[in-house]
Amino acid sequence: MPVKPTSYSDDEMDDEEKNDLEEYFASDYFTKGGPLGAGWFSPMEPWFRGVLYANSMRALGVSWPSIIMPWTRKDWENDMEGNFCHAFSNGVNGMIEDTYILAENEVNHNEEKDEQEDESGSFDVNLDLTLDPLPLAEKNGDSASSTESNKGEGSNEKKSSGMDEEEEEYNMLQQNLRQLYQSAREHSHPSKVNIVLRTEPQSAQIESMFPVLGLSRSLVKDHPNLRHTYRNFLKHLQNKNKEAVLAGKKKLNPIELGTLIMEGLEEVMERSAKLSGDGNAAITIIAQVSINCKEIFCVRDVASGDIIQGYGDGQPRDVTHLVRFEMVVREKLANVDSLEDLEDGDWEMEIGRWQISDWDDLLDGNVFFT
Repeated sequence: MPVKPTSYSDDEMDDEEKNDLEEYFASDYFTKGGPLGAGWFSPMEPWFRGVLYANSMRALGVSWPSIIMPWTRKDWENDMEGNFCHAFSNGVNGMIEDTYILAENEVNHNEEKDEQEDESGSFDVNLDLTLDPLPLAEKNGDSASSTESNKGEGSNEKKSSGMDEEEEEYNMLQQNLRQLYQSAREHSHPSKVNIVLRTEPQSAQIESMFPVLGLSRSLVKDHPNLRHTYRNFLKHLQNKNKEAVLAGKKKLNPIELGTLIMEGLEEVMERSAKLSGDGNAAITIIAQVSINCKEIFCVRDVASGDIIQGYGDGQPRDVTHLVRFEMVVREKLANVDSLEDLEDGDWEMEIGRWQISDWDDLLDGNVFFT
């Protein structure tokens, strides 16, 4: 992570400081959102990230007193970080099962390794697998028929009810991430390889958390124009600010800006409730979490013995994975007779389940809201 320059005044900076500032603004850290991750044009200010974090906790059902009090907030974070570790292990195991259909004879059993593992402690993820290269016919001809079959299944999914989309939200790994590994398997190494992956999460740290009000993946999929919601919202604010300047004012003051933002977000939520078809407005909570693991990883060419990836000494190493989690929270409008009576109703929260949408930026954040 590049060091953020402390001074922004041209009068106070020398040439070296100006170069440092330009490098900071041009860095991947800044342009890819910093702690917020992909989908943000900058890391934003710490106070703003704090507001996003607090509102995410509130959307997840945490009371404001528990959010404000440092000790109760820390207790909640400790519980969440433990849950994120467990979810990461489950996600990796799910990826393995989904990508590699493990027959009994494919898994390598090594009694000596098993005894060593019992002495040193078990791993949540424990894979030792030798893969034969896919036959050329399977890569070409059979995969083509498989693709056609998948297309047919995809069309059936589109025709099916919203239950399929709900089931997709409850899958541990998001569909794009699953497809990435399935594609990698279909284009596997041309020779026989042995894969060893043993992982045990030790701890986690929540880097950031923010709500995407009014949007979910399923809603954007059904209404692709919603992807530009926040870009259009930002343009609207910029135009209002420009109008204020042209009218002789300096800029919108904080109260005016806050009022415009609140009105815009309320409009986004109301539109989400109407488009959902069931009166439920969607909020997607996105959390970026560093998972610190004890890990053994090695991909070895069986014929040559060459190490393709990782280390061949079998020693566990400290590895940190950046994992992006999503959860859809729905605000259900209660005590109204129709969607026309939005202002007269009360909002009730329906909490979803966490889903892994990306890890180690393999999908550049797998962003759906910009």
